[in-house]
Amino acid sequence: MSTAAIPDDVEFAYSDEIQRYIFSAFAGIVWYNAVELIVVCFVTFRRYRGCYFWSLLVSSFSLIPHVLGYIFLLFPLDVSPWLSVSFVLVPWCGMVTGQSLVLWSRLHLVLQSPKVLWGVLCMIIINGIAFHTPVFVLMYGIISPKADLFTRGYDIMERIQLVGFCVQELVLSGLYIYETAKLLRLRPEQRHRQILVQLLVINIFILILDVAVVGTEYAGYYAVQVMFKPVAYSIKLKLEYAILGKLVEIAQGVTSDSWASTSPRNAMRSDYGIRLGSGGEASDHSQEVDSTTVPPEVYVTDSPFPRCVKGHG
Repeated sequence: MSTAAIPDDVEFAYSDEIQRYIFSAFAGIVWYNAVELIVVCFVTFRRYRGCYFWSLLVSSFSLIPHVLGYIFLLFPLDVSPWLSVSFVLVPWCGMVTGQSLVLWSRLHLVLQSPKVLWGVLCMIIINGIAFHTPVFVLMYGIISPKADLFTRGYDIMERIQLVGFCVQELVLSGLYIYETAKLLRLRPEQRHRQILVQLLVINIFILILDVAVVGTEYAGYYAVQVMFKPVAYSIKLKLEYAILGKLVEIAQGVTSDSWASTSPRNAMRSDYGIRLGSGGEASDHSQEVDSTTVPPEVYVTDSPFPRCVKGHG
């Protein structure tokens, strides 16, 4: 039977039913990934402090209520729209800006310019204020009695903030790719080149996820986009552990002779306060770092190499 022979109301109900299955699948994936990320975060880190740990934890936890809020909105559950929107918006800040802070908090492993680090941090803060604030106002406005005054503005701002945050993460990923390539030109060993290829593949995959979210929005599938976005963020957060291990290897300048002793697990355990294997505790480094050369937010005094900040965990 052709699609034209299907009554409009039956076709709409069929489409709506398919969307519910898709939303349920996305929600299950996000919640599974979020719970796993939270557990891994607490099990992995020895010290529960620092920008890297808290941004990773907050962005992981924010996935759970964010998806729950959209389920309240998209499914007929008779939940107050004010409560549903609050569940969507507040965790949305932790998920999106938290993810950017995760990227920034390990940027010092490959980028040793305090000015650039501060500039990137200022970009994240300014974008967070500029994009989160109007979306808060407009989204609460469209569930108010005067929704007509806010609907058009929300449609425009939704696309602006989506592209804006995508560009922000493109900048961060671009910095990683560029700085990693610079470091590896100084270390031409084959293993380092393999690390570069792996980092490039991971960062390209992250970029594809960001572009896919924006493409879904501009293709007119708003409901699918809002549920696919947390799926993409949960996948990107899971890739954090793989990326961090590779970046620590590069930043330490691993050589062939010391490859086994400075594996990703040992490097992450000693430099990020990470609990990734059995055996004794890694020795602490005491080399001093000039507090005027790095942002105070990431300043520590146990860095094993000068002017690069480690130990966010």
